[in-house]
Amino acid sequence: MKPADIGRALIYPAVHSTTFIAFVSFYLLLQLIGWIIGLGPYHLVSALILIAFIVPALCLYLIYVLDARARGTDPDPPSVEHLHWYGSVWSLLQVLYYAFLVCTIYRLGSWYGTGVLIVVFVLFAAALPASLAILAVTHSPVESLSPLAIRRLINRCGGSYWVAPTFFLAGALLAWWLSMSSLPDWMAELISLYLVFAFYTLIGAVVRPHGLHDEVGIHDPVERSEAEMTACLLNLRTDVLNHAYGFISRGNRAGGLKHIRDWIDEDPDPVYGWQWFFEQMMRWEIKGPALVFGQQYLGWLLHNGDYVAAVKVMMRCHMENDAFQPLAEDKALALEAAEHCQHEELRNLLERP
Repeated sequence: MKPADIGRALIYPAVHSTTFIAFVSFYLLLQLIGWIIGLGPYHLVSALILIAFIVPALCLYLIYVLDARARGTDPDPPSVEHLHWYGSVWSLLQVLYYAFLVCTIYRLGSWYGTGVLIVVFVLFAAALPASLAILAVTHSPVESLSPLAIRRLINRCGGSYWVAPTFFLAGALLAWWLSMSSLPDWMAELISLYLVFAFYTLIGAVVRPHGLHDEVGIHDPVERSEAEMTACLLNLRTDVLNHAYGFISRGNRAGGLKHIRDWIDEDPDPVYGWQWFFEQMMRWEIKGPALVFGQQYLGWLLHNGDYVAAVKVMMRCHMENDAFQPLAEDKALALEAAEHCQHEELRNLLERP
């Protein structure tokens, strides 16, 4: 990596608005937890409940940030799905990593002195970025702990890989120094959390040029049954739909629909994917977003020559809103589809001024 690439990765959480807002939000939430703990033991239960939601959500979002930067894309803003940590338990492996590091430092410092502690700390730092990168791609704690996978990733990245462990060591020492300095606690904690975000964006930048998603050596997965694959695909589509609903409910309809279309581009069965998302959205209480998506779905069907399905979509949309019309660029094909299916009622609806 060039120094400029490293610099861009380290300032990314500050200059990218979505990630910066997420950083500030998590910082304020962590400060709230600290404030509640400071109120005394009677508020400990409330603090533990917040910790149970906020810490896993932070872990999951950091992995999403790493994954997005490794793909060369920008991460989405945090949403309600990040609070559903029980559906992404694999992301909590990070908690075990850092808990292990703290316990090891405490024990080794007491038993063997500083020399052994430094050796273990350096070895941990050397493997941590590779393990986190593999975890982000595979969502598999087993794979992320595999020495073979870690070694292959390090070899693939070459010399640039060692930028990440070096930053981890420097960042950890800086965070420790800040905690011991005369700086206000809030400032030391703000800088320390920023270092964590920067560490994850840096890992993504390190592995991005080397095609981790396509080329890192991961063990061949065990063959799954067709029923398991169908259930897995349904879960993925449901997650995408929930994420899109989060966008739309906050007033970002274009972003929500784009999130669905981006997924359909990667869907192994796009024909059913379009149909599934359309049917699910038509079940929403507010039909406006579904009708807009119906226009897009209709255009896709018409340009793929599936006139029968296109007519069904148009009639379904007309049942919800009599003023429904195809997109202007699809109007001619829509009339052609109505004539092809000899659907006079639909043709008359389409020819209305």
